[in-house]
Amino acid sequence: MAGRTDVKISVIVPVYNVEKELPRCIESLLTQTYSNFELLLINDGSSDGSPEIMERYAEKDPRIRTLHKKNGGVSSARNRGLEQAKGEYVCFVDADDAVAPQYMEWLYLALRQSGEAVAICRDVRVNDFEKEVPFKALPEKMPKTERMNLRQYTFWDENGCLWCCRGMMKTEFLRDIRFDEELSIGEDALFMAKALLKAGGYIYLPCGLYAYYMRDGSALHQETFKPKQFSEITAWERIYALIREQRRPGEESMERTAEERLAVVCAHVYYRMAGSDHADPELQAKIVRMAREHWRAALRVPNSKKREKSKLWMLICCPAAGRWMWRLGKKLKQG
Repeated sequence: MAGRTDVKISVIVPVYNVEKELPRCIESLLTQTYSNFELLLINDGSSDGSPEIMERYAEKDPRIRTLHKKNGGVSSARNRGLEQAKGEYVCFVDADDAVAPQYMEWLYLALRQSGEAVAICRDVRVNDFEKEVPFKALPEKMPKTERMNLRQYTFWDENGCLWCCRGMMKTEFLRDIRFDEELSIGEDALFMAKALLKAGGYIYLPCGLYAYYMRDGSALHQETFKPKQFSEITAWERIYALIREQRRPGEESMERTAEERLAVVCAHVYYRMAGSDHADPELQAKIVRMAREHWRAALRVPNSKKREKSKLWMLICCPAAGRWMWRLGKKLKQG
């Protein structure tokens, strides 16, 4: 594998303590309808059986390359993959997820036919305990794609992309774009914001080719608050600042909705922190001040996001009452 220079696609998969889910992910990649790819499995310091699983698969399939590193987080693992990628195109898959057989082929064709630097598909949300096949609703043929520019882009649009795993990009296009290794949550959104601003748009493939498994232990779905989750606010601060600096005339909706998401994330992080053992009064006061600085954005949050909007306004107007309601809701949920 080390001598291959003709590979078209590099698939980067960070691996960290996912021995139960990893075979499902690898099998979905090895059964692709497109075969000219390399699979980069990046072990990010796993302490379970994941490294052994990686090596077993690599012995059987020459398209697999395994790399082992000290634990540094998903961003550092993805950046290592970008440094090692030999393909003309690159995509990212999380080790606890799976992809449709057409995932690579259709995204690759979308890029080749359009000439764009970024292609994005939809995802399918699946619970781990569900036994049904997540891609049963896929069409037989590749659907018609659509070129999306940033004049209509909004961070509330489900067809927009805050997640690198839904896309494929030209490797050369990403030569000056990397994941922020300081962030534990929100690193995807910042990476994609950089890519979209540079590209000026993307080609959209309107079908779900990526299965996102809703694991309780994943970074976004942990019941207990951890200090690293504050990085979600930092990520959206950087996204908002980046867009204000780099957006083109006519791309105001991107800037406005980035500010709205920043305000909503403040409320999300604040209440999770307030109900945890990591409550920090000084940090909570900072979050309240930040939310109040963006009160105009709070007015603009879509009414379709009623829950998020109500939490945000409670934070702006009466944080103490919001904390009480949050704790009550958590107790009721726990029964």
